[in-house]
Amino acid sequence: MSDFINVGILGLGNVGAGVVRLLSEKRTIIEKRVGKPVRITKGVVSNLTQKRGLDLSEIQMSTNPEHILNDPDIDIVLELIGGLSLAETIILTALKKGKSVVTANKALLAEKGSIIFPAAHDAPGFFGFETSVGTAIPIIRTLREGFAGDEILKISGIVNGTSNYILTCMAQEGMEFEDALEKAQEKGLAETDPTLDIQGIDAAHKLIIMMNIAFNGVFDFSELYIEGISDITALDIRYTSQLGYTIKHVAKAQTTKAGIEAHVHPVLVPRDHILSSVNNAFNSILVLGEFMGSSNLYGLGAGPGPSAVAVMGDIVEACRYIQTGQQRPISPFSIPLEAWTPRQLVPMETIRSEYYLRFHVRDRLGVLAFISRILAKYRISVRSVIQTGEPTKKENPVDIVLITHEAVEADIQTALEEIKGQSFIAGRTQLIRIEAE
Repeated sequence: MSDFINVGILGLGNVGAGVVRLLSEKRTIIEKRVGKPVRITKGVVSNLTQKRGLDLSEIQMSTNPEHILNDPDIDIVLELIGGLSLAETIILTALKKGKSVVTANKALLAEKGSIIFPAAHDAPGFFGFETSVGTAIPIIRTLREGFAGDEILKISGIVNGTSNYILTCMAQEGMEFEDALEKAQEKGLAETDPTLDIQGIDAAHKLIIMMNIAFNGVFDFSELYIEGISDITALDIRYTSQLGYTIKHVAKAQTTKAGIEAHVHPVLVPRDHILSSVNNAFNSILVLGEFMGSSNLYGLGAGPGPSAVAVMGDIVEACRYIQTGQQRPISPFSIPLEAWTPRQLVPMETIRSEYYLRFHVRDRLGVLAFISRILAKYRISVRSVIQTGEPTKKENPVDIVLITHEAVEADIQTALEEIKGQSFIAGRTQLIRIEAE
């Protein structure tokens, strides 16, 4: 057995660079916890000449993944390059060669989990993916191990720090979406291309991973309803605040009589709801169990520091497996492979919710009455109304804001489609669902 545990790292972006710094600065405490020195001996990047602000003098660098994958002395492979195709090949090859693998690749695990997880289940090495959800919030271990003795009924939370930071800026500083996004980019919380974050795709990847563990099955990412925050306006922030709500971007999955409901979209949460006070880049994940009741996990959801800590936690666990000679790590889902079954989601159009609706209309006599009649036609009753604006001349646009009682999604969408074609509609109608619990 080697005197060291050797790690190969693929990717030195923010997360990879954070791991290198963490291991360098906390080498002594990590060695004490593992019982043997841990060192990064090889690295793979796409550009060898790029300045990274790191001391890489002790790491043999290359642009070829085989530099790491074909080295029998590499015990642990860190896949931190992201993407799908190349990352999949790297992970599957490393697992096949008996190496332990640690990844932060939420997209790969969510979209190709039916390939990756069985391979990890059958491989002798450890497979860690804690960083894929919640960064330093240990939600994967918590669901897989801490809550393994209970039936999970619901997972609900804020799991994207970038979107939450943007909504916080809009709520606290009165910013429009575009200005808040620019501020997030200036602070390094949003990428140059922020699509994955602001369109809800990143949060959806994380939700699918949690669902696979919590509900003992394999869910199809393509079935998940996803909606981002780019259509939220300062007007919506102001109106909903007057009504006692805060707008948050929430990923939610729950068991119902009809099956598993799951969706990712903006919601209104009451001001006294626990998620209402989760601001900036913080995440909060609420887990409801049949016996344990509700539990809340809270922490930073973005940044190289928290991400590096989560990766290092997986590295330390992999080292312990290597040190003790364990050949059968626990299943990634904590259930045997033969128990894995494809699971389908309840169609989005069948869910029930209360709704915030904002109509931008020309100020004509009878508009509110007409909208109310159409809603009633589709079994949608109105709980409260706000009509805003003081037009300076006839038919200047004003806003009508309605809060509905609980209704079926399909009915709401059909009613809005009928209203959409009316001549008094002066702009896009806003719909935001309301979180009841």
